[in-house]
Amino acid sequence: MIIDELRSKLFEFQKANDTLRVGVLRFYLSQVKNKEIELRSSHKELTDEDAFRVLKKEVKNRKENIELYEKIGRKDLLDKEKAELEVYLEFAELFPFELDAPRQVNNQNLKFGN
Repeated sequence: MIIDELRSKLFEFQKANDTLRVGVLRFYLSQVKNKEIELRSSHKELTDEDAFRVLKKEVKNRKENIELYEKIGRKDLLDKEKAELEVYLEFAELFPFELDAPRQVNNQNLKFGN
């Protein structure tokens, strides 16, 4: 499971004193654990797809925060969120899923002009 791989990476980041990645990964793993507990109540097991949904949600939150901090002029928080977003995007590369799946458009339903 990819989560197990990320847990092992946590140890590597700790040894390297990479506080940014350690902090982001700890928070992400705690969110995954919460999802696992939520699924346990419905007698389901956590899958890589569930873990990816949690990651996708965190990426979305970071992007929204970046937009907000740009509007209010908080460069300190903006830089922090951008750095965290980059780390989440690194983690997303481990999953066999895409963050932003392209929307399919059915050309037959499009009508132009009269």
